This record gives sequence, structure tokens and C-alpha cells, in this order.
Amino acid sequence: MKIKNLKDVEETIKAIAQMDAEIAAIDAEAQKAVNAAKEKAMKDSSALTESRAELLERLKEYSDGHRSELYEDGKKSREFINGTIGYRQNPDKVEVSEDTADLLIKAGFSNCIKVKKEPVKAALKNFDAAQQKKFHINLVPGEESFYCKAAERTIPDQAA
Repeated sequence: MKIKNLKDVEETIKAIAQMDAEIAAIDAEAQKAVNAAKEKAMKDSSALTESRAELLERLKEYSDGHRSELYEDGKKSREFINGTIGYRQNPDKVEVSEDTADLLIKAGFSNCIKVKKEPVKAALKNFDAAQQKKFHINLVPGEESFYCKAAERTIPDQAA
């Protein structure tokens, strides 16, 4: 349909609003189906998940109690026909509080503080051409983009 006048503009916006409403309804139904499928999968697999966790705990208890016979020569894992069991050493974690950085700075450990150097782009918008050239700044003008925001009142009530 070619738009020839303001009435055509109104009709086109109305059509877009109706399509937006239909798309939103379809997306909502799809999300409901996805949520229902996830819920069903969790329900269907919950017994298996619990049984798996119990078996894993039993293996760990046995492994903990028989470590010296299971893991020879300082090894931390052992292969079996159906898989491998063992222990992994997770790396140490460092937890800090909100005031750790300030305390480190006050104590002279500034080298333990990360400071990200980054220009403040909002401030650079006000630089003149000479400053822009001097500091290798390229000001890219904002582009105009077309939009259409249909009024919700044009959307027919889906509940009816």
C-alpha cells in the first residue's frame, strides 16, 4: 500500500499498532509454553536429580574413606570402565570489602589497585576542532533515524 495522504499515515500507524499487539501476544504465548516446558522438565527430572546427588555423595563418602587405596602414588583421580572419580583443587578466591581499596591506598599499596584510564566522552564533545585534532578525537555526528510509536489506545482489546 502506497501512502498518499495523512489518512493513509493514520491507517498505517494503526496497522502497525495492531501488528505489534499480535506479535506481543504471540511472544507471550511462546514464553508461557517455554516456562511450562521448563517447569515440566524440572518436575520430570527431579527424582533423577535427587538420586544422582545421593549417588554422587555416596561415591564421595567412599572415596574419602578409602583415599589411600583408590589414589596411588599421590594421584588425585582414578579411571574406571564407566568413568573417572577424583578430586580437583579449586583456585583460591580473594574476597574484599567495599573499603579494601581505600585501606590499601592509605597503607601505601597503590600498586594493588586497578584504575581504568578512559576518556570521558561526554566532556570531549565540547572540544573545538584544534583540540579534537591534537588529541586524535573524531566527533561523529548523530544520525537521524525514523521511528513509529503506535499509541496503545489504537490496539484492540485482546481479551474480548
